[in-house]
Amino acid sequence: MLPKIFKPKHEYNLVRFGKDNDGGYLVEKQSIFKSKSLISLGLGHDWSFEKDYYKSNKKPIYCYDHSVSYSSIRKYSLRSLGSYFFRIFKPKYFLKKKFFSNMLDDIFLFIDYKNFFKDSTKHFKKRIGPGKDGVNLNHILNKNNIELPTFIKIDIEGSEYRILDELLKFQNNLTGIAIEFHDVDIHINRIVKFIENLKMDLVHIHPQNPAPVNDDNIPLQLEITFAKNPEKISNNPKIPNDLDQPANPNFNEIEIKFAND
Repeated sequence: MLPKIFKPKHEYNLVRFGKDNDGGYLVEKQSIFKSKSLISLGLGHDWSFEKDYYKSNKKPIYCYDHSVSYSSIRKYSLRSLGSYFFRIFKPKYFLKKKFFSNMLDDIFLFIDYKNFFKDSTKHFKKRIGPGKDGVNLNHILNKNNIELPTFIKIDIEGSEYRILDELLKFQNNLTGIAIEFHDVDIHINRIVKFIENLKMDLVHIHPQNPAPVNDDNIPLQLEITFAKNPEKISNNPKIPNDLDQPANPNFNEIEIKFAND
C-alpha cells in the first residue's frame, strides 16, 4: 500500500483536461486559470490535454518531445489508414464504441498537429534529460522567456525523476503540476521526499491500470496532481474521483490503499 502522504487531505475543485481514458488528467481548476503558460513535457500522439488547456486558458503552450515530429505523425496517420482499412471489415473492431471517431482522429492526426502547433503553441523536438540533444527545466524556462507563473504537465516515461530537484528549485514559479510517475515501487522513497519538499497540495492521485501492482499493493504507475493554494470543496477526499476514468477501459480500475488509513 502507499504511504499516507500520497493521499489528498481534502476534496478539491477538479476539472478533467484531455481525452477519455489514457491521456486525460484531473487538475485543480484555479491552478489552470492562474497560470500564464503551460509547459508540457511528453506528447506522443496525443495533445488533447494541451488543446483543452488552450480552450480554457488561451495562454502560450511550450511542448517538448524528441520522439515525434510532423513527419513522423504523418507516417503514423498513413499507417493508421492501412490498419483501419482491414479492421473495418471485422465486426469485433468496428462495433466497438468510438471506433469510427478514433479512426478519423488517427488518420487526420497530422492535420490536427499542423493546425494546433503554430503561433503561441509550440512543439520543440527535444529530449528531457542530459546529453547533447537533451534539455532541462532551467533551459526551458530561460530559453523561451516563458510567461510565469506556469502550469507543468509531465509524462516522459521514467525521465520525470531527472527533473524532480529542478521542480523543487523552480516551484515558486509554478501554479501546479500534473505528473505521471513510472516504476513507483522502485522510486517510492524519491517520490515521498519530493512530496515532502514541495510547497503545494497533493490534490489528486490515480493509478494507471495497464500497469500492475506489486506484492505490497503499490501501483507501479501513478498520475499525481499538485496545486498551489487549491480551492477546497469538502474535508473528505473522494478517491476515486467522479471524473476519473480507467486508462484502459478494458480493465478494471485499481483500488488505492493507504497505510494507516
